[in-house]
Amino acid sequence: MVRTIARLAALSLLVVCAACGTNTGSAAVGRQQVLPSPSPSAQAAASPTTIRQMGPAFVLLRSTQITTGARMNFQAQGFSAGEPATVTIENAQGDVEATLDPVTMTKDGNLDEVSVTVPGGLTPGEYLLHVVGDASGRSARTRFDLRQITPAISMDSYSAKSDHTFAFSGSGFAPNELVDVRLGGLGGDALASFQSDDQGNVTADSVPLPLVQPGDYVLYFVGERSQLPVAIPFNIQGFSPWVVLDGYAVPPYSAMGFTGQDFVPGDQIEVYLNAKRGDPLFRAQADANGQFVVKNAFTLPDSAHGDQTLIFVPHQSGAEISAKFVVLPFNPGLQLTNYAGRPGTPIAFTGDGWARNETLSVYVGESEKQLVTKLVTTFQADTSGAFTAAGGFRLPVDTVAGGVPITVRGATSQAEVTLWFQALELKATAELTAYHGPPGTVVEFTGRSFAAGEPVSVHLRDRGGPVLATGSADDDGTILNFGAYPIDGNWGDDIHFVLVGSDSKVEAATDFKVTTQLDTPVPTVVLTETPVATPVTYGPGDGVGD
Repeated sequence: MVRTIARLAALSLLVVCAACGTNTGSAAVGRQQVLPSPSPSAQAAASPTTIRQMGPAFVLLRSTQITTGARMNFQAQGFSAGEPATVTIENAQGDVEATLDPVTMTKDGNLDEVSVTVPGGLTPGEYLLHVVGDASGRSARTRFDLRQITPAISMDSYSAKSDHTFAFSGSGFAPNELVDVRLGGLGGDALASFQSDDQGNVTADSVPLPLVQPGDYVLYFVGERSQLPVAIPFNIQGFSPWVVLDGYAVPPYSAMGFTGQDFVPGDQIEVYLNAKRGDPLFRAQADANGQFVVKNAFTLPDSAHGDQTLIFVPHQSGAEISAKFVVLPFNPGLQLTNYAGRPGTPIAFTGDGWARNETLSVYVGESEKQLVTKLVTTFQADTSGAFTAAGGFRLPVDTVAGGVPITVRGATSQAEVTLWFQALELKATAELTAYHGPPGTVVEFTGRSFAAGEPVSVHLRDRGGPVLATGSADDDGTILNFGAYPIDGNWGDDIHFVLVGSDSKVEAATDFKVTTQLDTPVPTVVLTETPVATPVTYGPGDGVGD
């Protein structure tokens, strides 16, 4: 191109030489040649003068095939030195369609190459680039064709869930123009807008989709200057949310955790236990991918037993979701403070693993088939479901000797534990501090193997005789050295004493022998059981009632 400009410039130069007193050696046709006379003296010859005249003005385009929004490169020559010039684009009829930024010629009257962007709004077709010198009025035009390139779009995916994002890349747009992305039509607000680069290329990594019904849609990509929409079919998927629990067979008071997938991003999910009543136990929120992972969301309440259902209620993702699980039974521990004793023996409990603060009931049974016969006491577990030496009671005095089932039942946990206690037989004995001596000897009484804690009375002669002393047996069924009775009688008398348990009705007897001296006491123990009347049948001639 430079060589072309040089050739044109050479052709435009006209050099005129004037012969000042010098014969050029040429004769004009039809004219007489005149020879100059010699100078009488030496004279200096005048030098030839070169006069530069302006050639034609012209403008050159680097390419005459230009696409809309592309860059146009041009240069010019043949204008006045340093003058400004107006640059316009005209249609084939010479009407101005666009005015470009003015340019300034160099001192040689040339315009070095200029690069400008073709203005927007020009329809494809034939145009003229017109350059006019503002001072000289010289002008030059050159013709070019404006072509339209249809933009192209490439998608990273042609399907996505609503309220998610997608990516795309495009080419063929006008340089540095905003490209709008629209869903379903060309009206309304764009999903987003992205600017193309100097080459008309555009790239986006995260175009947001609105929350819409699933189905087939059309995405439109429209340059704001080029205004050539590109339509791309696009499928928007629906949501199918689901939830997985951290455990499906859990102990009481477990901290529940769960994971959710395929929810609407950012959706709020309320979590209920068994029924949608009152406030939810927990509120979860889906992340940008429609997921949530929650550990130890809440602790199961006291009332959760057996089959349970967690209900997840989303605000946007569709129908509620149910997840079933099982709460395992309580497995409490229980111990007795002692495992054998006579009726009346105090018994208490130590245990853990029961329901928190629950009320426990204690029953004494009679046999394996009658574990729960008599309610004897109630007590309460602490805040951790444990207790120590709690719920004390005395083994009923009417308990038959042998294995006795003792059952503890939780009101909240519904747990029931039975332990066996060995009830010992009541074989009461009576003792004196002296067993013989003179009248006036003072004796004290000791009873053993009565019912624990029961009152014991001492009677003279038999259980219906006068009461000489009273006391209470300890937890071993023993009452030591109670009462003080002075012996009243004659030499050789046997004074009979009977100790009677007021609850158990068992009795024990012993004797004192009135003698002349107080010997070392030798205990005499008489075991006496409660007499049982035996019916006697009398016949005729027995002398009874005759």
